[in-house]
Amino acid sequence: MPTSSPRAICPTCQRPEKVCLCQWIKPIHNLVEVGILQHPTETSQIKGTAKIAELSLQKSHVWIGENFTDEQTLQAWLKVGEVFLLYPEIAALNEGGNKPTSQRSYDVDWVSAHYPLTQIKLLILDGTWRKTHKMMMQNTFLHSLKRLQLTPKTPSTYQIRKQKDVGSLSTIEAIYQALMQLEHDANKFQPLMRAFQDMVAQQLAFRTKNEPQSK
Repeated sequence: MPTSSPRAICPTCQRPEKVCLCQWIKPIHNLVEVGILQHPTETSQIKGTAKIAELSLQKSHVWIGENFTDEQTLQAWLKVGEVFLLYPEIAALNEGGNKPTSQRSYDVDWVSAHYPLTQIKLLILDGTWRKTHKMMMQNTFLHSLKRLQLTPKTPSTYQIRKQKDVGSLSTIEAIYQALMQLEHDANKFQPLMRAFQDMVAQQLAFRTKNEPQSK
């Protein structure tokens, strides 16, 4: 029997060509630098959104793994500038066990008023809530980072993947909300949301096409 040919993969976004993101990507010169710690299971997840940020933002870095304690390029990156972790307070994530040291939390407006934008760095964990919680517990150096306290201006529109709760955001939505509030420029970062919305619409269209038709 003939074997089926492998799916063609886009060399740029590394996704199957039928769900390629490249047509929606617009380059953005962000002043606030973005770093993403991505769980390995997200690299082949077609519903993942971190790739939009990686391809769009001129100042972005992605590290893939679970334990980054010995990742030298990341550790060097953390030592330059003012790094803020964009993640819920970790003390609340370890109920019933030994709680990690509480982090210092800073409001977005306070951060943008007290630091030059080119010195601010955002660090985001990309994965399911269960996976990112595990990453937080394994990488104890994250516990000492300053935390960015973000209040979303709009709720999530991530219809194709289950969210932890109504206040949760996808990775790209969190990055968009943080950057546009820190840099005070929603229009500049709107291409991130347009790419995200087009990706969601594409996935919903595939879902509708594959649903059994009622008679």
